[in-house]
Amino acid sequence: MPRLQLDGSIESMKTTYSEPSANSSSGPNELVSWVRFIEALHVSSGETMRKMMPVKLSSNEKHLWTRIEGFVLPDLKIQQHSWDFVPPEVVRPLAVVGISDIAILARRLGMIWNQFDPSEGNMKAEGNGHMISSTIVRSMGTVLQIGIKDPLRVSHEYKQEDINELYIPSNIADKMGFGILTGDSRLGLPDYKLGTEAEVLATLRNHVDVQAADTVKSIVEANPGWTPGISDIIGFASPMIRVNGSSFVRVPQPAGFAIGLTHEEPGFVVFFNRLKDLLAERDAKSQPVSVQTRSILHQYEELREKYGNQWEDHRICNQRLNDRDVAFMEDLHRRHDSATEYFVNLSSQSGDGKWMSQPFNYADLMYSHIKFAVNYFPDAVERINASPSRARNHYGLRVPGWLAEGAHIYFDNIPKVAKEMEARGFRSVPKVIEEAWLTMMWKGFLWHRCHFMVEGARVPSAHYGSKLPVYIG
Repeated sequence: MPRLQLDGSIESMKTTYSEPSANSSSGPNELVSWVRFIEALHVSSGETMRKMMPVKLSSNEKHLWTRIEGFVLPDLKIQQHSWDFVPPEVVRPLAVVGISDIAILARRLGMIWNQFDPSEGNMKAEGNGHMISSTIVRSMGTVLQIGIKDPLRVSHEYKQEDINELYIPSNIADKMGFGILTGDSRLGLPDYKLGTEAEVLATLRNHVDVQAADTVKSIVEANPGWTPGISDIIGFASPMIRVNGSSFVRVPQPAGFAIGLTHEEPGFVVFFNRLKDLLAERDAKSQPVSVQTRSILHQYEELREKYGNQWEDHRICNQRLNDRDVAFMEDLHRRHDSATEYFVNLSSQSGDGKWMSQPFNYADLMYSHIKFAVNYFPDAVERINASPSRARNHYGLRVPGWLAEGAHIYFDNIPKVAKEMEARGFRSVPKVIEEAWLTMMWKGFLWHRCHFMVEGARVPSAHYGSKLPVYIG
């Protein structure tokens, strides 16, 4: 039989054991838990599509939109089996699912995995009123029992608190739940594993610098779970996951520590003021300023004027989740696209030996930044604790001093980033690296205001894509 998409439509619900009614389920009297699980996926998918689709499509057209946008909805394949081959311990029909898929589907329903060890039969998740537990059945393996809250709301009854539990239904977002960050293919970036401290350190060693990995390791030993600087890679490397026309922003947090100076208010405010001072100084000396650099300052000033603290202050922005102002995010999304296109164009220009020694490599710029960014915390503390203190202007920010000082250090590191790029083989006329670094920071700011990363335990990255079956009773 063909695969049936669980999209919440009446037609699909009728053919997949789900009645299109808010009170259709029989709750605890249901003999198999996978029926209620299918119904919950219908409700979640239907509401997600209703809220995210820029235009209303017929049920026959929905698969076209999800495919174009890179989104994936769950589906179901009904297969016939003979009871002759079912172990005697099994007295009810079972559904089967791959462990990668069940990890994703549970998260999309708002559950967090507290245990995920299918080889030992230990699987437990809960959240949003749902729960999953597991048992071992002899000669079969792991069998899940799924408890779904009752009643499930149908689409027109969904309240904002329910909508705020939904995730962007994208492959890229799903991978983040396994601690895997998808790099933007347009910029030639690979995927990065960030789900555990060991994976973070391996990513640093393999892509950035061994010494940077040692620095982060020493910080983690003193402050478990905290990996400053490396978190910048999330906004720098990931493509935009949010879809145009949608207010959905929730994605799984791919690392234990995923926020930083490209996400928090001090990074924004110090960046803006340092850039403004830099351009004022060069204008006063009649020194040239590139169109791109001046454009970043102008765009930042536009966002401050139009949106105020919603743009700069992450705490205010994060007060709204999947109900953020669409016009606000459309504006940011468009500017992010322009910043990405800047790097696509820069990378496509061949090195002529005069302007650039070789084609620009965005990954090298990102790694060069991170190599020094991982030191911002100890460097900032050293400046603040010096006698006399060498801390600089905090621009009225009421935050720990090392945060604002760390953002200053980012700006101070521009010449170091340029030298590191040279060491990686890229030589250019003055200010090219500075302009590119400013654009990369700008791109990171925009990405973070268009997404909200949900904290919670990540499923080990080795399980992503695994077809190892588990059963649902």
